[in-house]
Order: sequence, then C-alpha cells, then structure tokens
Amino acid sequence: MQRFVRGVGFGAALLAAALATACLGGSAAPRFYTLSPASGAAAGPPLASLPELGLVVGPLEFPRYLDRPEVVTRDGSHRLIVLDAHRWGGSLRSDILRVLADDLGRLLGTPRVVIYPSEPRFPASWRILLDVREFEGEPGAKVTLRARWTLVSVADGHAAIIESAEFEEPTASGSVEDLVGAENRALGALGRQIAERIATLSSSPAPAPQARGY
Repeated sequence: MQRFVRGVGFGAALLAAALATACLGGSAAPRFYTLSPASGAAAGPPLASLPELGLVVGPLEFPRYLDRPEVVTRDGSHRLIVLDAHRWGGSLRSDILRVLADDLGRLLGTPRVVIYPSEPRFPASWRILLDVREFEGEPGAKVTLRARWTLVSVADGHAAIIESAEFEEPTASGSVEDLVGAENRALGALGRQIAERIATLSSSPAPAPQARGY
C-alpha cells in the first residue's frame, strides 16, 4: 500500500512538472508581422509634387473575420484558417490605414496626410473612404485584395470619385512571411491607383477652412 501511494505521488509530481513546462514555454512563441510602405524599386517614382494638398485617409470598413490579431488565410473558396501562431504586431486595420497614408504622401509629394480618426491640423482637400471586401490569400498560391474607395471633398462632402479595385499578387512560397509580402504589394498597388486618380484631377477643391469632423 505504501509503495502504491509513493507511485501515485511520483506520477502526480511528473504531471505537475509537465504542466509547468507547457505553461512556461513548451509551445512555440507566436511570430508577429506588419505591413510596410512601398520602398525601393517596388515603390515606383512619385506621381506629383503637391505640398499644399491635404488628405484624410479613412475611415475604413473592414470584414469582421479579418479584424483580429491572428493572420487569416484561405483554404479554397470558402474555408478560412486562423493562424494562432502568426499574428499582427499591431492590427491589420491600423496597418492598412498607415501604409496607405505613407504611400499617398510619398506618391503625391505632400506631408499633409492624416489618418482617421485624428483631426487634421492643416486645411484638408480630400477625404478617402475605404471599404475592404477581401484581403487574404492561400500560402503558396496568391493574395487577393478587393476594395471600393471614394474620394470626397472635405469642403462640401461631394463624392468626386467612386471606384472598385481588385488586385492579385502571387506568393513566393508557402510561408506566412511571403504571404504578408504579397499582401504588402497588393496594398501598394491600391495606394498607387488612388494616387494616380488624385494626381489626374483637373483641379483640387478649395480646402475646408476648418476640418472639425468626418
């Protein structure tokens, strides 16, 4: 009987040690990713120099299944996969707005770009409304970005441009890092499309005297 009790106690100690090891790092630590503004050859040349142009980027409508800390991929047409071990360093929503704001400022040659919901401290001409419908892909295959964007005059709320966009970018491999790289390129293509349309407008609307709301 004493030997049995000792055996049970030893087994319990092993189980406790195993649980402690798992809690202290037995599973692999998650990897974190972020999107970045286009740079180098991928960035392409600036489209204009409009230092007085003021832009407000956002708000952004976004699918709920993407608005989470984990990276989401697609397996076929209908199945989504949430990768718990691969996460966004901040949030995908904030990354999209930040990258588009940086790319638009560089492409249009203006430092006057603010991200919603921040209030601009300069006269703003245009507000860019974004509705992302799809922004994920299959590792080892491709990434798809589908979005609708609207260019609105801050002065009078008139929509000058309403356009849909769809971009596909191949992934270099089956890794999540290459998947995020393909998402980065697709987002850069969207930023360039928006910048091209703004740059080709015949004239900019008069900036709003005070931009106190969106």
